[in-house]
Amino acid sequence: MTSCTNTPLGDGRRVLVTIAAAFIVFAGLQAARDIIVPIILASFLAIASYPITVSLRKYLHFPHWLAVCFTVLVDFGFLIGLGFLINFLAKDLSIEVQTTYQPLFETKYNDLMLFLSDHGLDTFVQEKLGSAQDILSAGVIMSITTAIMGKALGFIAITTLVLILMTFFLGEAPRFRSNVDKITASRGCPNIRKFADALQGIQRYLVIKTLISLTTGILAWGLCKYMDVGFALLWGIVAFALNFIPTFGSIVAAIPPILLALLIGGISDAVIVAFGYIVINFMLGNGIEPLLLGKQFGIATSVVLLSVILWGWIWGPIGMLLAVPISVLVKLALENSKDLKWIAMMIDNPPTTIPLPKIPPYTADPGNGPDKGPHKS
Repeated sequence: MTSCTNTPLGDGRRVLVTIAAAFIVFAGLQAARDIIVPIILASFLAIASYPITVSLRKYLHFPHWLAVCFTVLVDFGFLIGLGFLINFLAKDLSIEVQTTYQPLFETKYNDLMLFLSDHGLDTFVQEKLGSAQDILSAGVIMSITTAIMGKALGFIAITTLVLILMTFFLGEAPRFRSNVDKITASRGCPNIRKFADALQGIQRYLVIKTLISLTTGILAWGLCKYMDVGFALLWGIVAFALNFIPTFGSIVAAIPPILLALLIGGISDAVIVAFGYIVINFMLGNGIEPLLLGKQFGIATSVVLLSVILWGWIWGPIGMLLAVPISVLVKLALENSKDLKWIAMMIDNPPTTIPLPKIPPYTADPGNGPDKGPHKS
């Protein structure tokens, strides 16, 4: 008797079961986001920061524990400083909006209504948007500011847990690599080397993406400063943070300064700011970044965009920031599955041969452990 798994009906059932299981897994990941997100964030911060630890051991001959502590202190200072700076700028922005930008907005809005009234559209727009006071009221401003400050304070609150986890991950990194070498040598798991290589690729991606995002933030700050757009430092920080989100992040980061330029200087200033953001993102996002990264992960661009939406739905902003590295690990898992390998092949985009910058990989101290002195290359 023929098994149902060899018939079209059996294959259809297997596909339906796979889809149902995927939805269950995604729902579980979303439900456990408060527990999983700090672990995921700590893991990727450890991967991105490990070159600092390696460099301190290799060039300054720090013992491993001291190099780990110094790396964590650097990350702690950066994250806490960024959180407090955003919180401080959000308070100033709230005051400035109420005292300066709200009267300007009301004037621009009334001019727009006069223009629309000549074409018989003012009533329709007012029904949809309301009055200028309704759109930019003190209550709306405070709610937006409170939300921004709440996110910043919430980010600071989980930073302690993230850094504690990161300390342990960095401390165990050399031992992890040593264990990978032992497993590979004993043929205990033939695909573990591929997983370790994927982690090195993610490490390169995070380091290079951080440098590109930092450059984007500096250029955005310079553009806003030159065009006299208020709170240029804040828009530079926003451009830096959102540049980690493929495509969508750059668009969202450009909207506030463009609107502010339109409010203060008019259409010409808004066009110049918009053009400046386009040039910055095209030069870095479509020029330098692909040159450095190539297509090393082998994932189609459309799949990257869909993964941003999916992981943003599951884990919020952190999921959007880490959508690409997470998708790489998921693709690797699919490649090593007999039943789901076809999915990995479908979303595959052959990598280019552009060489990547030399970044210190995970290192091990075979036979000595992580605390037996500096690494010997």
